[in-house]
Amino acid sequence: MTRIGFLLAALLIPFLATASAAERVARKPNIVFILVDDMPYAGPSVTGNTLLATPHIDRIAREGMFFSRAYSEPVCGPSRATLMTGQFSGRHGRTDNAPGVHPYARMRESLLPPPEGKPGHEIDDAVTSARLPDPVQPGGFSLVQALKAAGYRTAITGKWHLPANTITPKAARRYGFDVCTDAPDRSRPYRDTQHFTDDAVQFIRDSRDQPFFLYIPLVAVHGGHVVPTEDRMRWKQKLAGKDAGMDPDMLASLEYVDLSVGRILAVLDELNLADDTLVVFTSDNGGVGKANVNVANKPFRLGKGTLYEGGIRVPLFVRWPGHIAAKTRCDVPVHFADFPPTLCAVAGAAIPSDWPLDGVSLLPLFAGGTLQDRTLYASYPHYLAEFATTPVRAVIQGRYKLVWHPYDHIEIDGGRITPTSLRYVPEPLIELFDLEADPSERENLADRHPEKVTELKGLMEAWMKESGAKDVTPNPEYDPSRPLFNSRDEWLKQTRKNKS
Repeated sequence: MTRIGFLLAALLIPFLATASAAERVARKPNIVFILVDDMPYAGPSVTGNTLLATPHIDRIAREGMFFSRAYSEPVCGPSRATLMTGQFSGRHGRTDNAPGVHPYARMRESLLPPPEGKPGHEIDDAVTSARLPDPVQPGGFSLVQALKAAGYRTAITGKWHLPANTITPKAARRYGFDVCTDAPDRSRPYRDTQHFTDDAVQFIRDSRDQPFFLYIPLVAVHGGHVVPTEDRMRWKQKLAGKDAGMDPDMLASLEYVDLSVGRILAVLDELNLADDTLVVFTSDNGGVGKANVNVANKPFRLGKGTLYEGGIRVPLFVRWPGHIAAKTRCDVPVHFADFPPTLCAVAGAAIPSDWPLDGVSLLPLFAGGTLQDRTLYASYPHYLAEFATTPVRAVIQGRYKLVWHPYDHIEIDGGRITPTSLRYVPEPLIELFDLEADPSERENLADRHPEKVTELKGLMEAWMKESGAKDVTPNPEYDPSRPLFNSRDEWLKQTRKNKS
């Protein structure tokens, strides 16, 4: 190179560095959203797992913000609909996965007519799912559609469940995804998790030069767990003689999830994308916890399928270098409904002005600030006897929480759900808890603070009216001798009998 060439290069290098830095600042941040299925609150070691170390999941919390009071919906499908719409499930209407399987319950669920030619008690998942609205439609607003319109390359690799568990690549494009993993396959140990992670890593590599939204809703750690025999035996040996309170297969599955999270973080590091990427890690609902005091969701009561803390309070970690300080904790109540306004604000994506939102942007919390006081609402107008749930509502306002069964409830003799411990009570139940003093919801304060009960009930009724949330109605086929009869369980029992 000539002397003049060296001089030109010397002049150009600072300019190019400045241009690269400016381009880096101007580029919209990537978004990686990792959603684990049925992960218990004490699944990650950072939130209390003393049986299993989860260093990669913990890293997200360590390098970002831990939200100690993050709320979801009580079961899978409603949480995913809330994530996509920014609305509580009572508003968007997808309040259950497969409703209407308790034909003799005291109250009747508000369901759409069964598909033509199908009886209302049909067991098939496609039929029962069709009896609730599908709030996420190809032509309507959703988080992914908004991000797509804002210039993001989008992908889903995992479980859709809106309403079907799987979504084909062709259908996914109609919902705003550029890339979609093909159908899940749980036939081999860890098959889904490995497959989804492989595709996630490849998508990141293929998208490194443009902003991307990567949605990874894993099937794990939802049971039944398909894990290698050697891992099952290893965990059984580790837990031998201990009152572990966690299934060894679930722990093996969670261990593999942690390794998969490590792979995703590693490729962001390798491609120098970590500083330009917002990473979210959470669970769609609480883990399966069939005791008032259980290890998996410790310190919270019960688990999935309930509106107690064990069912709807989930681990949430968000990492965004340069915008969220490392090793920070936020105790402000937040909700899955907050993700669309938050991520759209991050991406500069538009939300239609006439779209009703229950969520708010969490950007002030990311910066160490706070939010205006607000009230969170939960509604589950269904029966789920497996988890001792009857139609129920919940209101969370600051430190107080109202759990309100307006029509009937189930008591659990001995504090643990078993085939013989459930006692049906055809009367309302009102519970008020102080979550700051009693996060385990052991002490009902309703009789002590009737004015707070009245206030929160009034707020719930007003919100249901404003949002159009559906309620149950008296069931003319109510049979007091078998109010919790579950046609799905009976069908499964008969199916197994026929196969044997």
